[in-house]
Amino acid sequence: MRQSERDGRGKRGRYGKMIDCMNTNEPILVAAPPRIFPTILKGFNTVAGQVHLILLPVLLDLFLWLGPRLRIYDLFAPAIQMLNANMLKVAPAEMLETVRNATALYTEMFQQFNLFSAIRTLPVGVPSLVARMSVAQTPAVFFGNFEISSLRVGIAALGGLLTLGFLLGAIYFNALSRYSQPEVNAFSWNKLFNQYAQTLVLFLILVALLIAISIPLLLLVSILSLISAGLAQFIIVLVGFLAIWLILPLVFSPHGIFALDQKVVPSMLLSLRMVSFFVPGTSFFILVCILINEGLNMVWTIPGTASWLLLIGIGGHAFIVTALLAASFLYYRDGIKWMQYNVQKMTETLKKQESGGTLDEQP
Repeated sequence: MRQSERDGRGKRGRYGKMIDCMNTNEPILVAAPPRIFPTILKGFNTVAGQVHLILLPVLLDLFLWLGPRLRIYDLFAPAIQMLNANMLKVAPAEMLETVRNATALYTEMFQQFNLFSAIRTLPVGVPSLVARMSVAQTPAVFFGNFEISSLRVGIAALGGLLTLGFLLGAIYFNALSRYSQPEVNAFSWNKLFNQYAQTLVLFLILVALLIAISIPLLLLVSILSLISAGLAQFIIVLVGFLAIWLILPLVFSPHGIFALDQKVVPSMLLSLRMVSFFVPGTSFFILVCILINEGLNMVWTIPGTASWLLLIGIGGHAFIVTALLAASFLYYRDGIKWMQYNVQKMTETLKKQESGGTLDEQP
């Protein structure tokens, strides 16, 4: 039997299920890791050829910038005032000015907070530039403000906005996954709603993990702060690095849901395996994408929310972040193929060594 026939059987037997989820017109296995900058360039070319992919980020930013605002200041104003009064009573004289400044800061923050920004969800959602900005002024006023004065209404509104945000995010990621392939797959409502459901499950799992990790850490930091403030600060920094170390391997979890139609847990495990298999390259790819996005965000936000020039920033941000996300799907597919190739070669080597030969002796 020829080597190519044995390779073909190995691919179908061991990796058939995963490969069937990918585009069969692409090379199934590759012998080289994905290249970072060419992959990012492919992402930019993909979005340049499919400009409609930036439509959702642009529309979301326009809505958050010029649309109505859902405020929660009236809901929290009594609590802020009560907290301020209590702090002024117990604070020493030299701390009174600090308490007043902190109260003014929190008051301004709640006055400018727009609950509609909850539509920008994580880890799957439509990217937004305005959601991370404080919109104090706009160049024109088209709609008024709506106040939430009931906690029940606020919770219901937050739940509805998160649900809508994840749905829009699923549509956005579904489009990026389909258009980042050489041949675009046909749109399927059934597939979209299945991916949407998996997105919600992923969010709930991540929230549960965050709570499970945060509670003991907060207790630990509280106890250490009583012993030494410096030690508590050191633990907080250490926890920050630990959080990055834990989050990094799961960064491609949404990609398995949308690129391979996987369930949440297999997608998380595959992301963990892929990142662990090639830590330097994957970490550098993520770092480059973050630096490009965050660096240009500083440029896009220069005009401020009171200027119509922010339209340029909204368009530029939508194009850049969509291109980087498209590149991440390309990198993910190539990384999976490269990982499969290496795993198969290692398996063949072990089998040959067990049989007493070497790979060079194969016909």
